[in-house]
Amino acid sequence: MKLRNFILAIGLAAISAPAMAQYEGTSTIDRINMMLPDNDEATQARQQLSLFQMAVEQSNWAEAHECWKWLINKVPFAQKGIYTNGAYMLFMMVQAEQDVAKKQELFKELMDLYDLRVKNLAGLNSFEAPHKQATEGDVIARKAYDYAFLGPQADPAFTLEKSYALFSDGIKKINEHGGREVEGFVLDSYFRTSYAMYQKDNNGFREQFLQDYLESKDVCDRMLQLAKEEPDAAKAQKIVDKYDAPLNTIEGLFAQSKAADRDQIIAIFTPKVEANKDNLGYLKGALTVMAANDCDDTPVYYKAAEYAFNLEPSYESAIALAQKYAKEQNAAQSVKYYNEALDLCKSDNQKGSICIRIANAMQKSGDFTGAGQYLDKAVQFNADLEGKAFMQRANIAIKQKNYDQAIAFCNKAAEADITVSGSANRLKQNIQTVQAHNAEYARQKAAYDKQQAELKAEEDFWKAGGKK
Repeated sequence: MKLRNFILAIGLAAISAPAMAQYEGTSTIDRINMMLPDNDEATQARQQLSLFQMAVEQSNWAEAHECWKWLINKVPFAQKGIYTNGAYMLFMMVQAEQDVAKKQELFKELMDLYDLRVKNLAGLNSFEAPHKQATEGDVIARKAYDYAFLGPQADPAFTLEKSYALFSDGIKKINEHGGREVEGFVLDSYFRTSYAMYQKDNNGFREQFLQDYLESKDVCDRMLQLAKEEPDAAKAQKIVDKYDAPLNTIEGLFAQSKAADRDQIIAIFTPKVEANKDNLGYLKGALTVMAANDCDDTPVYYKAAEYAFNLEPSYESAIALAQKYAKEQNAAQSVKYYNEALDLCKSDNQKGSICIRIANAMQKSGDFTGAGQYLDKAVQFNADLEGKAFMQRANIAIKQKNYDQAIAFCNKAAEADITVSGSANRLKQNIQTVQAHNAEYARQKAAYDKQQAELKAEEDFWKAGGKK
């Protein structure tokens, strides 16, 4: 069926968002009748909606587009699918379009559609169940993904800065106003954009990139923790599938970036810690960033800890001061502050997590025995931390070059905790690669040593006059 063309006025049409409760408890037919009192038009709207849904299912984008243009102008509150399926349709059309002018026009429709959805969000949410309601942040984050993916080819005004700003705005609004977590694929694209910003300006964007890394990794870690708490194994695996791959991307790009250069990080934070010595929020953030980037044995880290602890004792600053005294070989003071860190925790679960952090700090300082003791304590406080404790033990075994034991700990970690299974298997593969390289090196060295021994034996034989 060939439908006649309608003029699309998305973003320009005078569609006013209704009061929040206007459509509460209504059906699609109810809402169409409310927007189109004329019975013939209401009937046409139902037909257009049916044709649109069918065309999307069949990937008949041209016909779906015709129906969609009619629906978005005439009955913008009929169904949320007009926006979600409409965005999917436009995304596919932009990707497939070869004509530059048409590609740009379709891309603008897509961006305008997200803006219109934000404008009409209250009305659209009014007839959705609470768990299905989107927030402004959800919509902006999804718009940011499409802008980052399609913009470089479809928008002559595309900039990396605008892409990053869209992601940042969407994620900030999600964090401020609640709603579903940032989708894994959106998070992946966001961090890739942040990495591109860092590549563009290594020094100016470094501190923000470090923060983006920690926050992006934290979202993945929290979602993987939800997978662990999910009793349905199939649902748990779906969560892991959504967030383990982005976590791998985030960790891989961060390692590739070399942003965690100690000298650079120290240079960034040395003047800023002093300038913010009365700003507890900044000091806590600085401690987190430095600790996560192997700068927790530096004077600026200890100075930030002292300032923060004096303002308000916390387990973060207490751990930092314990590390300071450990470096000074003042065991009594070090143990005092590690214990104080635990005393500042409000629950056994939190104490368990802090024991993991203390073990990590001790591991870095070379106190493997102490680290193992705190890993034992972590599991005693919270048995759910067993998998993370095994991961720490694997890293300790690697430092001790006990690779077989490290692999055994990786296997135990993956078995004990689905949230670390991906990381455990990747670490295991890396260890096995190192083992293979070491074995090959040992084989080649043994062959070389044998050859040298034979040459020397022959040389000694002739030096002795050819006599045995």
